[in-house]
Amino acid sequence: MKKPSYKEALSKLKMSEDFKDRTIAMLEREQRKMEEQQSKGAITMHTANQPKRNKWTAWTVGVAACAVLAVGIVAFNGNDGSAVPTPGPGSGVVDTQQPAPPTTGKAQVNIDGVIEEVGADGKSFRIGELWVTVTDETLYGIPGSTAPDASEQLVSKEFKVGNTVSGFTSDDVASGKVTAVRIYNNF
Repeated sequence: MKKPSYKEALSKLKMSEDFKDRTIAMLEREQRKMEEQQSKGAITMHTANQPKRNKWTAWTVGVAACAVLAVGIVAFNGNDGSAVPTPGPGSGVVDTQQPAPPTTGKAQVNIDGVIEEVGADGKSFRIGELWVTVTDETLYGIPGSTAPDASEQLVSKEFKVGNTVSGFTSDDVASGKVTAVRIYNNF
């Protein structure tokens, strides 16, 4: 069994030597041809790209592409100038005569913190150094069209130590004692 594989290896080696010999012979022929052409002074060189011709071709193709785009844009818009688009839903034109949709925003808060102490009346509490008094005119909850329902808001009229409170007063909070205009949350 070793003999056929040995013979096969030798034949492959012989083939590769034959290939090598043929390649060298072909290269020598090519070299002789080039030397003959060089001695005649007629070496023909072929360039892959021709700069002037390619430049004009590129410009021509670019201009044609721009023209096609321009025609496509005009055709796609379909506006011949005779009809003015009317405002409405889905038209992409804004009607400035309609009222603006409701916007969301942050409420002004200057009472904010955790209740540390509640007064004997249950209607006043202390957050840090600030005493806040709640009256019958104090409003509860978050107002506005985008506010959640009153049942979903975290606000209670009962004040307890440890509750988190946010609200607003028109009084000066630096005075240390204020009356709440609105309580946004108390939980």
